[in-house]
Amino acid sequence: MTTVFNLDSDSFPVIRKTSSFVFWNRARIFIMILTLICLTLSQINSLTFTFTVICMDDVVEEFHRSNQTGQHFMESSTQKAFLFSGPAIGATIGLIPATPLLSRFGVRKVLTFCGICSAFGSFLFPISVASNYYLVVFCRILQGIGISVIYTAVAVIPGQWSPNNEIGTFLAVLSCALQISNVICMSVSGILCESSFGWRSIYYIFGISTFVFYAIFFFTHKDNPTVHRNVSHKELSQIQNGKAEIKKREAVPYKAILFDRTVITCIISSLGGNLGFFMLVLYGPTYLKAVLNFRSFTKIVAAQISDRLTFVSEKSRFVFFATISQVGMAAGFAVLAWTSNRVVAQIAYTFAIVTSGINVMGVVKCLQLEF
Repeated sequence: MTTVFNLDSDSFPVIRKTSSFVFWNRARIFIMILTLICLTLSQINSLTFTFTVICMDDVVEEFHRSNQTGQHFMESSTQKAFLFSGPAIGATIGLIPATPLLSRFGVRKVLTFCGICSAFGSFLFPISVASNYYLVVFCRILQGIGISVIYTAVAVIPGQWSPNNEIGTFLAVLSCALQISNVICMSVSGILCESSFGWRSIYYIFGISTFVFYAIFFFTHKDNPTVHRNVSHKELSQIQNGKAEIKKREAVPYKAILFDRTVITCIISSLGGNLGFFMLVLYGPTYLKAVLNFRSFTKIVAAQISDRLTFVSEKSRFVFFATISQVGMAAGFAVLAWTSNRVVAQIAYTFAIVTSGINVMGVVKCLQLEF
């Protein structure tokens, strides 16, 4: 254990105790990867039903084999649609108190709480399916609470942990959770649904994994790199270089934010981007199976381009990436609507998902640098 000294803006010495292991002056990379894994698992838990719904026929068969009368909720389009909406309801419930809770407890505690909710929602889902429809709805809402602060974490943690010249890359890597979750969830669901383990194993695996990684996150993450024992003095200086020190916490100017033209533009862009993205995520698997009879890294490049195009104005970069994202998704949807060719549809589906990821460089980074 070593003791190093740092100087704050008033030139008073601040004693920092650091561990002998400082991740080769790359502790921020460890934090970034760990956060990415946690956010990805939370997003996966909210998506599992979307992918497993196409292989849950055994639930209906067991229901009718037990000589129960009536209709199982998996046979009801209305009840099934409400289950699709469960994460959105949970995300709204979690988002309402998010700002005051984040201000009081910090990202570490709030994100961990949301992650634990997501873990329980996933782990208990197979049990609730065999018990009661309303328990299933409750599990879906828990999964939604798990993703309620994902965008907040994506915006806040880079500001805390990355140097100014790496913010774009940090943002892009963390926001990859939205796309990586689809890749992992779709692949694992397809394999396990066809295996002897069945669709229930998907929820147990992801539920346990979520709990484990969020426990690691809670015990290793700090909201301020200054107090992290594995951050060297050299790395801390690199992270803090060029950042203004916050002297006093001010009240959040909600009215000014809501009526700011930049915010309004970003909200419109996010609304269109998320509408397209979640339509692909929620109904893409059903479309690929029912319509086309399918069996069950672009964003990082964009971030590197954004960080290095210093000769182009920030506004031009934001507009460029937001436009590419929106136009790309629209083109993908247009092709999906008109084609009946499986190969063309798969290419269009993938292209729409990929371009949706670029939107973060035009919206999230813009808002972070604006405020």
